[in-house]
Amino acid sequence: MLIKNKLIIVCVLFTVLTVTSSVFGLFTGARTVDHFHILMRFTITLLALGSLYLFDWLKNLRFYQVHIIHYVLTMSAVFLLVFLSGFFVSLHPDAYRDIFLNYTIVYLGVTLFEVVAFLAHRKLKARQTV
Repeated sequence: MLIKNKLIIVCVLFTVLTVTSSVFGLFTGARTVDHFHILMRFTITLLALGSLYLFDWLKNLRFYQVHIIHYVLTMSAVFLLVFLSGFFVSLHPDAYRDIFLNYTIVYLGVTLFEVVAFLAHRKLKARQTV
């Protein structure tokens, strides 16, 4: 059941990212996106969310420590993925900068959502025990 929930989250986030990217692309005049780019977006989304299982190994650390370790490991893997993809397709001159900014912004957004959801859950649980 846990794997099914993680896959649902991966698919939802991938869909949101793809639709957002497509709308942005249309507004900036881009009319096409290649299939390799879409598959890379899915791979990076799967890597980022699938690696959340690492959190189970880092239970004894503080919240911010877990997120820093997770971010550094996944960002390193994403850079390696971009580097390896350069052997198959030509990379944009700003590919590393773009993936760094895009990944970091989405990572911070998901982390912020997690913090807000956790605080709301804790507040709701505290009200129910009173």
